[in-house]
Amino acid sequence: MQAVIVAQILLPSATAYERKCQRVDYAALPTVEVYDDPRKVQTADVAHVYGAKRLPRRWFRPFRVPYVASREVDPFDVPEAVEEMYFMPSECGGLPPPSQSGAEAPHSKGTPLRIASFRRASIAGIVEQTVHRLHRSRDDIDWLLLERPPTPEDFAEIDAWIDPAVDDADFDGFAAEAMVGGAVAIASRTPLNVHRLEKGRTGFLVPSGDANELTHAILAALFKPELAQQKLEAARQTISKFRPRQRLRALTSLYESLR
Repeated sequence: MQAVIVAQILLPSATAYERKCQRVDYAALPTVEVYDDPRKVQTADVAHVYGAKRLPRRWFRPFRVPYVASREVDPFDVPEAVEEMYFMPSECGGLPPPSQSGAEAPHSKGTPLRIASFRRASIAGIVEQTVHRLHRSRDDIDWLLLERPPTPEDFAEIDAWIDPAVDDADFDGFAAEAMVGGAVAIASRTPLNVHRLEKGRTGFLVPSGDANELTHAILAALFKPELAQQKLEAARQTISKFRPRQRLRALTSLYESLR
């Protein structure tokens, strides 16, 4: 079957999750071109719009290619994928073997522990509340808020990754990348995170917006190594579901249905 020619339209409004999906899709698809404006599309069988539910009405007339909008795609029908670089060997930041897991290393008194999240405005309040609670009993935990998506090297340098999403539509937590990258993941119990963390089997799930439960989960991940190691081992067994090939199959079927 001849490869489908896909026009990717990456709008400025695209979220971090949508931009990640665009990068994954670009790397996996055999024939694809990227545009910032659908009116620039010259030749394509279908288009994938990242950053909007629908294109503005004024774009319909010149834009005659059938398209799908990322915000109308169910993430369970077209599954999330993690970029291949996160699956690299442990020396490059990927998932370490059990004997090298940070969850097994004893914490030296006076040595700060590092946890991290991807910064966005919506989580500022819950982070502030949780930091306040953590510091009531601990002064050796540093919470890093990254201004850009985490890299494999970031996961190799932290003790836990936190996605404190307060909205079910917030997909920008990068919990999947954390698990693939070998970090213990702690995430709000949004529908997508429940799927990412296998209902809590591969990471710690907490109610959205609950600073007390988030505090308890962070302390458990950092100071109960046997529990953290159990989550890491479970994650190691299931991360293949985030391989780009799983998403590619669903995407190809979707594109074919539009032609």
